[in-house]
Amino acid sequence: MESNDVRLPELLCNIVTKELSMKRIALRVRFVLFGIVFCCIASPVQALEMCWVFGSGMVLQADRPVPVWGKARPGEQVVVRFAGQAASAKADSEGNWNLKLNHMAASPLGRDMRIETISAITLFTDVLVGDVWVCSGQSNMLTPDMQNATGAAEELKGPGNPLVRAFSTWPHIWAAQPDTNNFPGSPFPNRSNLTVAPNYYRWEPIGGRTAAVSYYFGKMLQQQTGRPIGLIVAAVGASSGESWLPWSALNAELEFSAYALQSRDYVENFERNEKQLAQEIEAWEKRRAAAQAKGEPFAEAKPAAGGRPQFWARWWAGTSYNAHIAPLRDLAVKGVIWYQGENNAAGADGRTQGGVIGTKDGYQRLMTLLIAAWRSQFQQPQMPFLLVQLSAFGEGLPDIKRPGGWPAIREAQAAVAKNVPHTGLAVSVDIGEKDVHPRNKRPVGERLAKLALRDLYRCDVAASGPEYASHTVENGKIRVRFDRLHGGLLAKGDTLSGFAIAGGDQAFVWAKAAIEGDTVLVWSEQVANPVAVRYIYHQYAEADLYNAAGLPAVPFRTDDWPLRCSE
Repeated sequence: MESNDVRLPELLCNIVTKELSMKRIALRVRFVLFGIVFCCIASPVQALEMCWVFGSGMVLQADRPVPVWGKARPGEQVVVRFAGQAASAKADSEGNWNLKLNHMAASPLGRDMRIETISAITLFTDVLVGDVWVCSGQSNMLTPDMQNATGAAEELKGPGNPLVRAFSTWPHIWAAQPDTNNFPGSPFPNRSNLTVAPNYYRWEPIGGRTAAVSYYFGKMLQQQTGRPIGLIVAAVGASSGESWLPWSALNAELEFSAYALQSRDYVENFERNEKQLAQEIEAWEKRRAAAQAKGEPFAEAKPAAGGRPQFWARWWAGTSYNAHIAPLRDLAVKGVIWYQGENNAAGADGRTQGGVIGTKDGYQRLMTLLIAAWRSQFQQPQMPFLLVQLSAFGEGLPDIKRPGGWPAIREAQAAVAKNVPHTGLAVSVDIGEKDVHPRNKRPVGERLAKLALRDLYRCDVAASGPEYASHTVENGKIRVRFDRLHGGLLAKGDTLSGFAIAGGDQAFVWAKAAIEGDTVLVWSEQVANPVAVRYIYHQYAEADLYNAAGLPAVPFRTDDWPLRCSE
């Protein structure tokens, strides 16, 4: 009993000592864990980043492998889970990773995509699988949006279509270099402030803010095919075709290399040029103040960036491509719809400064290079590329002697559609007004959709208007024959207009025209011995020749004389 009493304090001491030791160990563990968490929070390396095209509500391309990529901590394993699949990849030394999901059937079922690493999880909800289209070009691919388009009030009364989703990039951003991983706004130099554009860079069902051409295109495709449709609207107002081509591709061509090098100079000296303009404005303000102090008139215009190509990044080689297309890398897509050329047409006219490639031959080669470069990037050698031929512009200006640059670009667009495989041409010369942005975009979007339905989805649908096939001279008149009649030729009004005829002197005059069966007879009392005829070879002319399917005739000419754009 006494012995046990003596040992009790010793036992109690040992117990207390062990408990204190365990507490010290636990405390050390807490400090270590806190340190790890703190380091993770404080680390400048983001745990998981995705390219901006990925997000909730997105549409993934069906029926082919789907690339998914982003950035994680170097060496981390990334797992992507979607629709019963789990694909993984390891981030490289710079944190870049990429993988591919196996091909999936189109599905209207919204499902979750989960991207996870040991340190982070990203979840995208309501993801569909269908067909993804890139909608690109300049302002007519953006303007008007649906709420300002012709017929919008009635169109938007409906319940909408949740199976058509649109994703729009900020239309003024540009980048000096191809930027395949960074988020919008990170390329230098860039003056865009994305905080003022909260409605961009996110997927949402089509509606009033959706660009009208893509709205009607996607709506018709979804209705006719039953497949979910995703529309990536990546367009920049007043952008030249050169800005949508990779700089390296343009520079590699002898014809275009000088333009590419000039663009590179503008990029590298952008801040210097801005500083110089600020100095010019400061000097101007001093001269104005001095004149006002003396009571003298001062009519000198204030220096401005407008009209100076060194400040118009949307004209420079590669800038729009770098910011809007290069980041998409090899994203799986169904095809491209393209509405551009107005800016190049202005250059072809010769009356508008800008230095853009505007000749018909130059623009044809430019677009051929562009299509090849985009197909290479998306790793789809036969990727469909559907072009909109320029609409009429400048009502009341049908100048027979100076047709403007529009016909030159229209001719180039038609040549691209004819000579480059897996392309198509949506004619819109019957749509136009004084504004360069005609509001009636429904026919444009639906004509693009008909091309896709005929050529890709194998639907039995008329998609092209009458095309020139041949002609003969008969007793002082020219008879024109057409292909793609789809039931015959029709005139929108009582008479045909937009035809011009010329003799050997190459002096065109407006002509009379009449439909005779499946041909059109063209003549003028001013031309006794005609040798050539043109149809809609002017910036603006009434287009009223259609086929029975209601599609307008493609502008054409039977001569190969120089187009006198600016005489």
